[in-house]
Amino acid sequence: MVDLISSPVGGRIVDYNDEFFAPASNLISPGDPISNSKYTDRGKWMDGWETRRRREPGHDWCVIALGVPGRIERVTVDTSFFTGNYPESFSLEGCGDDDDTHLADADWEEILPQTLLSGDSLASFVAGNPHRFTHVRLNIFPDGGVARLRVEGAPIPSQAQLCPGEEPIDLLSMLVGGEAMDASDLHYSPPSNLLRPTEPAGMWDGWETKRRRGPGNDWVEFRLGLPGTIEGVVIDTRHFKGNAPGWVSILVSEDGTWWAPVLDRVPVDADDVALLDLAAPTHAGYLRVDIHPDGGLARVRALGRPDRRAVVERRVGCLNSLTGSASGRFFQTACVSSSWVESMSAGRPFEDLEGVLAAAATAFDLMVETDWLEAFAGHPRIGEEGDDTANREQAGVVGAEAETLAALTEANRRYEERFGFTYIVYASDKTAEEMLALAESRLASTREQELAVAADEQRAITATRLRTMLCEGEQR
Repeated sequence: MVDLISSPVGGRIVDYNDEFFAPASNLISPGDPISNSKYTDRGKWMDGWETRRRREPGHDWCVIALGVPGRIERVTVDTSFFTGNYPESFSLEGCGDDDDTHLADADWEEILPQTLLSGDSLASFVAGNPHRFTHVRLNIFPDGGVARLRVEGAPIPSQAQLCPGEEPIDLLSMLVGGEAMDASDLHYSPPSNLLRPTEPAGMWDGWETKRRRGPGNDWVEFRLGLPGTIEGVVIDTRHFKGNAPGWVSILVSEDGTWWAPVLDRVPVDADDVALLDLAAPTHAGYLRVDIHPDGGLARVRALGRPDRRAVVERRVGCLNSLTGSASGRFFQTACVSSSWVESMSAGRPFEDLEGVLAAAATAFDLMVETDWLEAFAGHPRIGEEGDDTANREQAGVVGAEAETLAALTEANRRYEERFGFTYIVYASDKTAEEMLALAESRLASTREQELAVAADEQRAITATRLRTMLCEGEQR
């Protein structure tokens, strides 16, 4: 399982109610807690998070952003060296927001119920919640100290990480599920460190082998988080100044069994970052790095473009794992009808993209007029500024003649006056002139006819939005 929360993978403290004796940041520090006889002006120095003695009702808490969002499978609470000042019990909650802006109104879900703790001990718990979490809230009852909190599980990447646009992505990052499968030597540190999404902090934050005294060389094998076409490999030797490899070789494989060389014995510099371009883009599911003869690396990145099918599968999997509130926000981007959003959220899990689109069609079939009017009201008028999605869809009005835009404004007004709802049209492939002509022709319809036409346009808009949100591109 992957470390989802420690500071080396990007975990960070977001908020807490108290850290009088020892800072909350210690909870996610790398390495095991330590003890010494040091005292500060606030009492005994402790390598953990410790709150003051509570004299009023309530409990203490700390909110932590996961460095690697995902499904939480195991939680470890370490109270080492807290003997007379540990909490009686704890609980853990989670939410699934990719930034901190919704935390004040987040729907926190239980990951572990209130559970008794012992002092100076290490306790691990299996978590059964299937959702994708981005933040956790550690509650301690009523107060006290915890040395470390470890959260492990399966990474579930966000849409932005899977669908970044034109630029290649790191197919090997632990953020998208990359794994270190095997290595010739793990003497100083594990090769999984090479896949961390953060900048390396020191030699301890990489992979280093012992000194080789015989023939041969060391190596590490990875499974890509997303199979795809690799264009270049980043070899990062930062902090390795007298112990970097002399050379590296790169090999790839489709299934992890037969390895094909794509870059042979390239020299690398110490304490450096080098982008090694492949002679030609190469498709792979696995990557192997040979270091000659031995030494240490800080990070390895495989820059490339993921297979579309793999991306869509992962994105649908992510959608299935979203918490209730995060799922609602996802579907509201496609259609703001509350009944449609509720139906889609309740319809999970979906098997594939076609399952999502079929469920969307079924949810529309169940809508009544008030639901459709709510959906239409979520669109800006044609020619007016909206959110990023609407502006992208209405790109055809950009640069239109002032006379055409004025005519569109008048057509919108007449349409709303006649039918009582916003003019809805599938705008993605249309010019301003085409949308104006359609509006004027539809003004001759009855309200019943136009409600049906607008509903069909809403269905098409939503299907395209869902395809785009699931990284499938725009298709009507």
